[in-house]
Amino acid sequence: MDVTTRAASGFSNRSQEGTVPFLRGNSAVVTPRAQLSVMILYADPVIGAGLAAVLQENPGFQNVPAPPPGDFLCGSSPADVVLADYETALGLAESAPQWAKNLVVFTNYDSEARICRALESGARGYLLYGVGLPELFEGIRSVQQGGVALSPLVATRLTNRIKGKALTAREKAVLEQLMLGLRNKGIARRLNLSVGTVKTHVKSILAKLDAQSRTAAVITAQRSGLLP
Repeated sequence: MDVTTRAASGFSNRSQEGTVPFLRGNSAVVTPRAQLSVMILYADPVIGAGLAAVLQENPGFQNVPAPPPGDFLCGSSPADVVLADYETALGLAESAPQWAKNLVVFTNYDSEARICRALESGARGYLLYGVGLPELFEGIRSVQQGGVALSPLVATRLTNRIKGKALTAREKAVLEQLMLGLRNKGIARRLNLSVGTVKTHVKSILAKLDAQSRTAAVITAQRSGLLP
């Protein structure tokens, strides 16, 4: 039974995210690597089970069971990456923001507003139904390694948001420090600037990239080629 058939069988009580099939078949060989743990938090149990089965069939991944609801509020994620539907991801990012650094949204919601809201909440990945299995696996690994994971359509929409909004050389330098996770004082020391000047540059960067947070600005810049 392939992924699409497995996910579709017995499917009832459809969620607002839409119907399966949600993964595109791909004949490319996925090369096993070091094992990576993934927790699946999906409101629709059928899609969640389909994702779990897909990952279980690949020796490079290990499924981690979801903890009791109260345990989300304390400590860091017990998994390398958390894969969740849109609503669950937003709720998790709000109630347990420390989990957002390795959170990947897997959904069929492709509107620019929803994409931006998820990324601005702190999610590091946004993958759409129909993604190929190799792309899904590589996206999960990218987030685990500190990168981002965006479907091509998502990346295109983010890129379109910043066309014509070029950053100055100084703003790019500040943005590079934001990518390293530095706060204003640390950036000021590294670039020999005043904290006030750094604040001004950060404000300008957020405005030009239409980002509500530093994390969202870094993600947008990376996918748009402004950062390596």
